[in-house]
Amino acid sequence: MQFSRFIFILIDGAPYNVFHELIENDELPNIKKYIINQGCLKKAVSVFPSTTGPAFIPFFMGLFPGTANVPGYRWLSKKDILRHKYGRPGLCSYQGADGLNFLVDLPDQPTLFNYFSPVSNIYNLLTKGCSPVDDRTRRTKPLAYAVAHFFHKVWQHVTAVASQELIKAVEAGDQFISCLFSAVDGHSHFSHIRSTAVIKSYKSIDQTIGKMCQSLYKSSDLDKTMILISSDHGMTNTGTHIDVARCLDRSGQRCLHYPLIWRRNVKSASMVSGNGMANLYFKIDATDWGERMPFEEIDRRGIIEFLLEIEGLGLVAGQSEDGSIIVQNRSGKGQISYVNGTISYKFDQVDPLRYNTFHQNLSSREALIETYDSKYPDGLVQLSQIFRSHRTGDLVLSAESGYDLRARYEYPEHRATHGGLIAEQMLIPLAVNFPIETEFIRSVDIFPTVLDQFGHKIEGFEIDGQIVK
Repeated sequence: MQFSRFIFILIDGAPYNVFHELIENDELPNIKKYIINQGCLKKAVSVFPSTTGPAFIPFFMGLFPGTANVPGYRWLSKKDILRHKYGRPGLCSYQGADGLNFLVDLPDQPTLFNYFSPVSNIYNLLTKGCSPVDDRTRRTKPLAYAVAHFFHKVWQHVTAVASQELIKAVEAGDQFISCLFSAVDGHSHFSHIRSTAVIKSYKSIDQTIGKMCQSLYKSSDLDKTMILISSDHGMTNTGTHIDVARCLDRSGQRCLHYPLIWRRNVKSASMVSGNGMANLYFKIDATDWGERMPFEEIDRRGIIEFLLEIEGLGLVAGQSEDGSIIVQNRSGKGQISYVNGTISYKFDQVDPLRYNTFHQNLSSREALIETYDSKYPDGLVQLSQIFRSHRTGDLVLSAESGYDLRARYEYPEHRATHGGLIAEQMLIPLAVNFPIETEFIRSVDIFPTVLDQFGHKIEGFEIDGQIVK
């Protein structure tokens, strides 16, 4: 047991390529000196959907979003949706006050907070296992984030508060500290992923990490503290907004979507996450949502063909009648089969995932390695895991780079996007102050790897991640 303390810093919306460039250009000197030079910087793979909320679950619980039954920032449950006068069970958005539902929706399994004591949480929304008194920003976060969403200069204040609370927690000697810095994500949405405000946010975080490490050094805890820095998702600049809900309306599939969740006589629903991904749901008839509609039935209704004509829509995926996953774009169709714990993949015409290779009986780890440096890293596993959730749509969409899937009701206008399956939104930095040899890492692997470093055993429940060395 090399470490006695653990500090986990999440930089919301930090793509691997931008973070790596800043490190190479010596623009994040403290992270480079205290973290990377003592350990390593790895290119890790997030999860699908690559968005705040679902993408936190792997780090803190070792589960994919599909396994955790949280398949998006917004979702609809065909199993639970009812028409009540004063509520809409089965519909969910983690925006604003509804974000409190996120903890309720998580599975009944331990989180990182359950393995350490004392703990501190700063701005991180996944607080399962953390007592309210240890959630240092529980009172200030809702208002601060709401104001910062509309007035982006407030993100500087949010970063300052996070920095102050982080140093206080370090000086208090807490064994586990989780701290989320959200300004990179906030400023990126408002401008672009390398804007002046975004780079300034990275540098502010670096300065805080310098102060944090100096404090740890003074207390003789620096060498005893595991420090891990990562991100929940990457990000791409956005130039074109696709109004999926309006497209469905025009096709005759009258669409329920946020904030218009009280529409009558709907035939479909669009639940967008990070704006680069969407779950689509279709009624089997005028009154009944039914169960998940097979890809073949949706295709027979002409919906697949219609969707693929939309410029900027990269992939359409759904579950086949035989349980396999069908993924399609304008050029070709692929089929992902999961049998006896192994994954196989074949395609017709042009491979929509760009792997250009048939795969047979791959393990989960082999599937990661084979697709790591592709346009859709870990796509075979990620498309499989999301359909484990009964809340996942009949179809799942992923936008191309430069596009997103929500044109209205997003104020201020988003100029950067995440949520999709493309590499720029899936690849995240993993900076740790201890060496990791493997080059193939998922965010879901962090949970078991951290616990292993501290000598904790995972017993009595199953996870998706694996210990990496």
